[in-house]
Parts: sequence; C-alpha cells; structure tokens
Amino acid sequence: MAEHHEVRHERLYLREPRTERLRKGAEGRLRYLLSTGWRETERWHADDYITVKVERSGVAPRMMKMPKPVQPPPRPPRGQGFGGPGGPGGRPGGPGRPRP
Repeated sequence: MAEHHEVRHERLYLREPRTERLRKGAEGRLRYLLSTGWRETERWHADDYITVKVERSGVAPRMMKMPKPVQPPPRPPRGQGFGGPGGPGGRPGGPGRPRP
C-alpha cells in the first residue's frame, strides 16, 4: 500500500506589501503547521501575501465518516399537575372571558 502524502497551499498575509513580515495570525498559523509535522517546500510572493506550499507524509488520513452518536435515554414523564402561571384559574376577566 502506498504511503499517505498530503500537500497544502496556505495563503499568508503580510504586514507590509512586498516584504517578508507576516501578520500575527499568519505567523502563528505557519508556526503551528511546522510544529505539527508539516514541511515548507516552496514560497510564491505576491504584493499583499505569500503562498506557502507545505507537505507531510506518513500521517493517517482523517476519518471520512463520523461515528453515530449514542442516543440519550428517554426523559422521565413530567408530573400530572395543572401547570404554573397562566394555567387554569387565575384572575377573572382575561381575554375571551366576560368581566363580572
């Protein structure tokens, strides 16, 4: 069986156009990818961003089908009371009732 190989192209935005200084979020994203086993293989420069090609191999692919969740047990029946506020009774003269 062939070894698993992943390739991603990440667009990382710059602080200033046509420089190498990445924004904080982009810098953190690149640092995270490198620390989790990705290798930077290529870079392409544009005015406002750089595109970085990162690769990793030997990692098991993600599960494509999620397992079905276990159904919780059914709720116990509620009490047979007459309800709370707004139930039968209450002040006379509400909507649909004649006033005394």
